[in-house]
Amino acid sequence: MMALALRRETIEKFQKEFEKDPKNRLAQNVCTKIDLKDLCQKRASAHLNHVVSHKVDVEGRPPTNQKVTGQCWLFACLNAIRVPVMRHLQLEELEFSTAYLFFWDKIERSNYFLNNVVEMWRRGEPVEGRLFSFLLREPLEDGGQWHMVHNLVAKHGLVPKQCYPESASSEASRRFSQLLTSK
Repeated sequence: MMALALRRETIEKFQKEFEKDPKNRLAQNVCTKIDLKDLCQKRASAHLNHVVSHKVDVEGRPPTNQKVTGQCWLFACLNAIRVPVMRHLQLEELEFSTAYLFFWDKIERSNYFLNNVVEMWRRGEPVEGRLFSFLLREPLEDGGQWHMVHNLVAKHGLVPKQCYPESASSEASRRFSQLLTSK
């Protein structure tokens, strides 16, 4: 299979096209601050009451909270490297942005998926066949391993959470992934 890498020039072209339409800025702001399911269904959001009964001291502040994401693999890997980086840089607090890597993970997975679709089409695979069926079952599922984080960091780097904060979609990734793959 000949995979087409997602090149920086292509990303910049997409970004320029996106930024041409002022409605995209509005949509982007809304989608990063509001849960996509609430946006689509216009229903009242549930109020959660979290009761804490114990305090646990943590090494590496602030403590991270993956909420209802499918990003435990990102949180685990970033937490594993966070404390050594904090010690090396003599920082009292540091939190890497999982939302930043989540974004690039979805972009890279989408590119991989589309390359597979193109390759299967070139080979003449039937759309109703087993290979397409398997590929379409969960084209952008959550989850990953250490080598996937390594590849994302090597290609796209790391940023502090203050520079790339969480969004409603990154905090509830299942809904985001379902909407991405629903069409």
